[in-house]
Amino acid sequence: KVKMTKLKDMAGEAAPMLTRKEREEKEKEAKAAHYRKRHEAGLTEEYKQDMAKLNAVKARREAAAAKVAAANEPERLAEEERKKAVEVANAARAEDKEGGGKKKKGKAGIPKLDKIAIKKMKPALIKEALKERGLDIQGNAKALQARLLEYEQAR
Repeated sequence: KVKMTKLKDMAGEAAPMLTRKEREEKEKEAKAAHYRKRHEAGLTEEYKQDMAKLNAVKARREAAAAKVAAANEPERLAEEERKKAVEVANAARAEDKEGGGKKKKGKAGIPKLDKIAIKKMKPALIKEALKERGLDIQGNAKALQARLLEYEQAR
């Protein structure tokens, strides 16, 4: 005679029975894991479509970048020319400073003032003119005027 045993009497010898809901959930997770592995390996249709879209987007972006670069090329060249001109000007200015020592501006760069212009000048302007010419700036307005007039007449 065959004796029937209950599940609780087996004491863990067989896998416990799952409910239908638990079993379906487990199957669903297994299928998702299998699909994910195939997708990572590049074997699914979705992966192939995604890669085709990605390549199309990359091609569009490269074309747009090339178009922008072509449009910006004249501006970039003009900017380089401007920078070179600034560097040349700065180098020329540096050479002038090195060669000149402590000299003031050359006499050719200072405008000649006539007697009437000097008489109309205020003391601050007279002092600036005296500084440009390398003369003393001490004294009252009449002394400054006299000094500047004397220099300009001797010039």
